[in-house]
Amino acid sequence: MGMLAGKVTLITGGAVGIGAAFARVFAAEGSDIALCDVRPEVIQYGVELRRAGVRAFGTVADVRSASDIKGFVERTVGEFGGIDIVVANAGVWRPTYPLADSWEKAVDDWDILVGTNLRGVFLTGRAAIPHLVARGGGHIINISTDHICPPEGTSTGGGTRMDIYDSSKWGINGLTQAWARVLAPHGVRVNALCMDATDSMMIRGAVGDRLTDDIVKTWMRPEQIAQLGLDLIAEGAEGRTGENIGAWLGHEVKLPARRVALPSRFG
Repeated sequence: MGMLAGKVTLITGGAVGIGAAFARVFAAEGSDIALCDVRPEVIQYGVELRRAGVRAFGTVADVRSASDIKGFVERTVGEFGGIDIVVANAGVWRPTYPLADSWEKAVDDWDILVGTNLRGVFLTGRAAIPHLVARGGGHIINISTDHICPPEGTSTGGGTRMDIYDSSKWGINGLTQAWARVLAPHGVRVNALCMDATDSMMIRGAVGDRLTDDIVKTWMRPEQIAQLGLDLIAEGAEGRTGENIGAWLGHEVKLPARRVALPSRFG
C-alpha cells in the first residue's frame, strides 16, 4: 500500500502538465483523485486513471466560477467521502505591458489572470477547507512561481511583461500564510510550490514559435514538482506550514531546510 492509501486528492488544472503529473504521482501512492479543468480532456484523463485501477474522476470546471468550484468540491466529497489534499494548480499567463496595452486589454487581462491565478486558489481553498478540517487535518498545496521565491542572491519578480501575472501570484502568498496560521490548530498544513520553468501548456504557449526540443530539455519535468509535493506531505502532521518552496533550474529539486518560524506581530 502506498503512502497516500485511503486519501483523497483534489487537483485543479488537472488535465495536462503539472496538474496531471500530480494525479499520476499521487495515484501511484494510493490516493483517490478528483480532477477539474476548463479543458474537456480532463474527463478522458479521469477515465484513463479509472482503467488503471484508480478511484478517480475528471470534470470540466472553471476555477473563476464559485458555483463550478463549489460543485466540484461537493462532488468529490460525495463520491469519495471527503478531501485530504488540495493541489490548487490551475493557472494562466498572458503578456502584459503598462506602456503599450490598451485600457480594454489591461482590464481583460486583469480579469483573466487574477480571476484564474488568485481568485481560483481562493475559491478552491475556501470550498475545501471545511472538509479538510472535518477529516482532522490535511494539506493545501498552492502552485505559485519562482518570481516570488527566487534562488538566493537574486531579486524577486518576473519579466517586464508580467505585472499582472506577478500580482496574481503575490496574492497567493497572502492566502498561503494566512491560511497556514488559521488552520494549523486543525492539523491542516498550507504551503506553496514556487517553480522555475517547468514543462507545461502555459510555458509552451508563452514561448510560442521559439519553442524547440533543446529549450524543452532545459526545463524541469512536471513529475519533479509532483514529487516535491509528495515529499512535502511525507513530512507528516508536524511538517512545515506557511512556506514558499522554490524549485529552480540549475538546482537540485528538493525540499529545503525548514525555516525558523518568526513570531507574529499579531499574537
